[in-house]
Amino acid sequence: MEVFQLHELLGPPRVNGDVGADWESVEARSGVIFPGDYKEFISAYGPGCVNDQLYFFHPRAGEGPESLGLESLWEQAAYAYGELSRSYPELYPHSLYPAKDGVIPVARSTSGNYVFLVPPERESREWRVAVDVGQWVVLELQFVDFLWSALRGELFVPIIEGDPSFEQVGFVEPY
Repeated sequence: MEVFQLHELLGPPRVNGDVGADWESVEARSGVIFPGDYKEFISAYGPGCVNDQLYFFHPRAGEGPESLGLESLWEQAAYAYGELSRSYPELYPHSLYPAKDGVIPVARSTSGNYVFLVPPERESREWRVAVDVGQWVVLELQFVDFLWSALRGELFVPIIEGDPSFEQVGFVEPY
């Protein structure tokens, strides 16, 4: 599935950023080369909220109280999951980035659930998506396929409900 197909459900992109310029710096700092479909979606739509329920973060989101900066999400998740995984390791089976092979938080729901990218394993070259909705579920879907299925109500995991919509939140810093 291609990012442009999401236009059918979410309308046209609002940012239409430059994928290379948007991701070069964060990929250099993190040492992670993110999957192309994820980068294309975030660069096209920018920081925002799907269905008033799921917030997506951007590597160049502007500063301020409504900022949806990707690296700030990583810090928030590392703090929350670090404390919880030490107290309840059986409930938190996955390590988080920057741990080797750690899952990378990319979205957070209004109810506090997270969506993660799962790096490829040796036997797989594809990134997958994991969600934590009180229990961890790893989906054999790439990012855009996950979002498409979630928006259409085709997932068994209740991460997004209702009619598809996208609202930009905050802004992206100029190049």
